[in-house]
Amino acid sequence: MRILDALERWRDNSENEFGKLPMPPILYSSEEIHNIELEKIFSKEWVCIGHISELKDAGDYLTFNLATHPVIALRDNNNEIRVYSNVCAHRSSRLLDGSGKCSVIICPYHAWAYELNGKLRGAPRMDKDKVKQVHLNQLKFEIWQGLIFVNLDHNAAPLSPRLSSLDEHINRFDFANMDVVHSYEGELACNWKVLVENFCESYHLFKVHKTTLEPSTPTSSVEVMPGGVGYNHHTLDKKMDDKKVSATKENKEHLCCIYPSMTFALSQSRVLWLSIIPTSYNRLRFRAWVGKDLNVHTDKKMAEGELDQLLAFMAEDKVINTGVQKGLEAGVGNRGPLNEMEKTNWDFGHYYAKMMLS
Repeated sequence: MRILDALERWRDNSENEFGKLPMPPILYSSEEIHNIELEKIFSKEWVCIGHISELKDAGDYLTFNLATHPVIALRDNNNEIRVYSNVCAHRSSRLLDGSGKCSVIICPYHAWAYELNGKLRGAPRMDKDKVKQVHLNQLKFEIWQGLIFVNLDHNAAPLSPRLSSLDEHINRFDFANMDVVHSYEGELACNWKVLVENFCESYHLFKVHKTTLEPSTPTSSVEVMPGGVGYNHHTLDKKMDDKKVSATKENKEHLCCIYPSMTFALSQSRVLWLSIIPTSYNRLRFRAWVGKDLNVHTDKKMAEGELDQLLAFMAEDKVINTGVQKGLEAGVGNRGPLNEMEKTNWDFGHYYAKMMLS
């Protein structure tokens, strides 16, 4: 039996008289499924690698591992953002690590040097005529709401049209003009879809985040919004502590998943977002960012408190999600109907089925 038969059956029977159903456990506990996901999803879809505020000046760069493909994003000397494979054209060495600033990209293996526009500047002890056409591999990218998305498929359809209906809800927050104030990376021992689905719903806040999130964004206030072909969306009432935030902006937190694996929580003056990448069927790597409207004053104590809260609720999710993975590998769960607040997960499942069964 094809392993994708389980997904096909779920797609065709994902709702019954009791409600909408979660996807079957086999889709979270198979190395074969993981390999198909790399081919069908992560080599063809838009993945968030950073924010334009991380590339303010010429030479600023950041790196990101898009599944098995290392990536560099930088701002060149003409003030343009460029995205390349983080791979030397000579013998495939990784070129840069982390983030920082450079005037030229020098390979650590044989010292081949590349301009910020990707053109080879020089190669020691090589005939110039033989290497004059060498250039870093350019990748397809798009900037949406200040976020930099990369797609390994040069023929991919553009991202922005898929998110146009979401723009109507979040343009007022001026996400593009926020600045990254915190960024960190982590790993979890669970399937990537477990963490995506965790951020797609707030049904669990009253239990898992009883003291960290529930007091300021109560579960009772969840409203599932209409999604789109490229995302799902729900909101929570946000109890604001910052008295200097404009009263003309709504006190709502918007939580979205940009398919396949970028999630964000956006409110009046701040945003948290994650880009989630599978490393195996039961492990993932993520990068998390906190962005802020720097026109809204936050003192040092408040900023430290926000970071402490972020780390606290991520730690709470880590415990739950690693436990969920163990349950999925047992293969006997995911049989009860979803709560209405989890319709976003059902929508994500149908996006996933469309990609995997195409």
